[in-house]
Amino acid sequence: MNILIVSQHFFPDNFRINDIAVKLTQSGNNITVLTSLPDYATGYVPEEYKQKFKDDYFGVNVIRVKTKERKSGVKNRALNYLSFLTASKKEVKKMDLKKFDCIMCYQTSPIFMAHAAITAKKKSGKKLIIYCLDLWPESLKVWGIKENNPLFKLMNKYSKWAYNNADIIAVSSNPFKEYLNNVNNVPLDKMVYLPQHSNRLDLSINNNNTADLKNESIKKETKEEQKETVFAFGGNIGAAQDVECIIKAAALIKDKNFKINIYGDGSELENVKNKAKELNVNEKVKFFGRVTFNDLQEHYKKADAFILTLKQSGAVGNTVPAKLQEYMSGNKPIFSAAGKGATEIIENADCGKAVPPSDYKALSQALADFIDNPEKYKNCGRNGLKYFNKNYTLDIFETRLLKIIRENLLEDTSN
Repeated sequence: MNILIVSQHFFPDNFRINDIAVKLTQSGNNITVLTSLPDYATGYVPEEYKQKFKDDYFGVNVIRVKTKERKSGVKNRALNYLSFLTASKKEVKKMDLKKFDCIMCYQTSPIFMAHAAITAKKKSGKKLIIYCLDLWPESLKVWGIKENNPLFKLMNKYSKWAYNNADIIAVSSNPFKEYLNNVNNVPLDKMVYLPQHSNRLDLSINNNNTADLKNESIKKETKEEQKETVFAFGGNIGAAQDVECIIKAAALIKDKNFKINIYGDGSELENVKNKAKELNVNEKVKFFGRVTFNDLQEHYKKADAFILTLKQSGAVGNTVPAKLQEYMSGNKPIFSAAGKGATEIIENADCGKAVPPSDYKALSQALADFIDNPEKYKNCGRNGLKYFNKNYTLDIFETRLLKIIRENLLEDTSN
């Protein structure tokens, strides 16, 4: 198949669409990605990419359009989003679209990135799938923009238009269906569930279940000599990730023998560092900043369990962060304070303990229970890994995606 993928973000920015595009190409498909100049990691386009509008990424044909750099601040971010809308729409109008069998939009934030994909659909007559990873206009609430705000109302109209111009919407979290149906009037029969894939963590050095090992060591030690329990959190540290919940939970159990290692960067990093100082948990919570994926795996080998938090900002709280699947591949228990999407998966997989979003008291109790009673969680790591292998590998994702495309987008379904 010849597929046009529209995504504002692509390599060298670190998004899972990179893996998806390469995997589809390796399977014999011809993939073209329409994207922007890369600036997600730092807010600025690297010097070597400033004039690199055509590229080949492991066989993927990459077309980049010039956009306003993200930089920092709401104004710059808005200009960045709008510039991609206009530049990508203009580029699509120049493209020969007859060669494509279908169009896909890898829709993170904002919904604007679907505009060029919709334009391509209307110009070519080909069908469009939107892979919805962020809900709009709901995502505006994370930035403090409420429903009575004129901007929210405007984006509500735009989002309805965009989502309803897709032939099929694949959602990364099952609860998204209810929101898209109720708020954006998307018919339920136009939506399918397509969970994100994840890179498999290679934690083979510590691949035996940590709780088992810890339990054995406890038999040989007094309570005072027990091994320090290490929890890990990795990823973006923004308002939505609610890392403050972790800090507050740590403060409630700081008399216990544990450490929480936090890897990543983001807009809330300094705020949560200050919260750790304020609550006097600097000895318990350590911030490592941004690390490479390879380094992160080395750090994860030393952890006994993972922590996942996500603020319940309306329906956005039902997002399933991709790091949940990554955690599951790491063969360790997972403790979460997140919404319905993540909770359903953790409970179905029986791979840890899920408490309500932002409930730091319940999270602290769950962490304390693991510290004191690791034997209760001895099967959680294996359960998570087994569930990951059945549901979240890249091969499984590709098979599901191609099945959705063949059944819903191609004129000749025998292709």
